[in-house]
Amino acid sequence: MSLPPVRRIALFCTNFLPTSQVFVYEQLRQYQRSEVDIFAWRRFHRERFPFPRVHLAETSYVLRGASRRFEQAFAERRFDLVHAHFGPAGAYACRHAARHRLPLLVTFHGYDVPLLTSRRRFLPLHLPYALGSAAMLRELTLGLCASSELKSMLVRLGVDEQRLRVHRLGVDLARFRCAEGPREPLVLMVGRLVEKKGFDDGLRAFAHARALGAQARLAIVGEGERRASLQRLSRQLGLGSEVSFLGSKSNQEVAELLARASVLLAPSVVARDGNRESGLIVVKEASASGTIPIGTLHGGIPDSIEHGQTGFLVAEHDPQAMGRHLAELLREPELRQRLARAGRAKMEREFDNRRLVAELEDIYEEVCQRWRPPAS
Repeated sequence: MSLPPVRRIALFCTNFLPTSQVFVYEQLRQYQRSEVDIFAWRRFHRERFPFPRVHLAETSYVLRGASRRFEQAFAERRFDLVHAHFGPAGAYACRHAARHRLPLLVTFHGYDVPLLTSRRRFLPLHLPYALGSAAMLRELTLGLCASSELKSMLVRLGVDEQRLRVHRLGVDLARFRCAEGPREPLVLMVGRLVEKKGFDDGLRAFAHARALGAQARLAIVGEGERRASLQRLSRQLGLGSEVSFLGSKSNQEVAELLARASVLLAPSVVARDGNRESGLIVVKEASASGTIPIGTLHGGIPDSIEHGQTGFLVAEHDPQAMGRHLAELLREPELRQRLARAGRAKMEREFDNRRLVAELEDIYEEVCQRWRPPAS
């Protein structure tokens, strides 16, 4: 029996790699049948995200969309497929895929789809995406959507549904253990301190749970523009020393916190500019760890939580409902244990990263085999 071919993949990221995009690196670590080169404008956190083949463009690339360094790599490497994470990287990757007559895959993760119809797309930061998005959507071979909601949004924008597929992000189950036994009365919120995370609603939910008699501590992991306003709100709610702002933490430190905590709050909301979540990896990591997630009916979060079976779901901007479920979970350890077992089983069944990356490599092979370059 012959082994499947190893495919050479040109993987585009705007930057490689912000800490908020750890999932990109987690996919890279699991590839078995792909040889990947990274193409990016800038490189961040080199020690945290080591990778041997990272090509960085000239400074002018962000405006011109052309790079001599990239062209040299394409000439030398003879790639089989171009794959971009996030729509803006897809707009840059589109030009290279077309020039070298290669299939183009773009994974859409959340903010990149609503940005296509937002006024913010005309800001200097996003203008290259606004100018290049029409060609990218027209020419992409396959769009991979991290949630069903994103797929529906792209269809409404006129993308042929046959060129879209839902492909969700998984978690490394070996890094997260679901140990039986008592947990600390510790509640977590994890993520960037920005509007769409809804952490102000999370603080109000925690305050409501305490008003209902729950005894617990809340730890907030992450940094961002809303830190000062969230600290102010915590004081206004009288939460005092019961809330800790821990700042940024490594993947391992987050895993250790999840192993101790009882509940994760994920109060995400659609931001005023339309920005939203797709699958919210930390919800999956919580379930893999035996920490019970309470999330909102938002983006891809309902794909990860079965209401009343593995966690709870509430409407956006409903901290009272979130607080009631939090108080119930803190009060009933047997309920937590039942939901924890079911949550871990769901992650093993649906979100094992090794299996999902293998499916991604199957998609690569399918696209390569079907690809026929357009006539010159």
